[in-house]
Amino acid sequence: MPLQPHEERVLAERAELAEKCVKLEAFIVSDDFKAIDILDRDLIEEQHDAMTVYLAVLDRRIERFAPQST
Repeated sequence: MPLQPHEERVLAERAELAEKCVKLEAFIVSDDFKAIDILDRDLIEEQHDAMTVYLAVLDRRIERFAPQST
């Protein structure tokens, strides 16, 4: 069964967010990250945590797209 338009948008949103998470994770382990102010590092890590939760919510929504077997 083809996906609904809103489901396609969720999949695209998830793909974009996952890519951003990967890039942010790479930055967090870089020397550039270690060179910035501690408050900014804390905020970036908080941002990453929020993005990870958001990604998990999208994953749970996507799981519900598949028809339920009875």
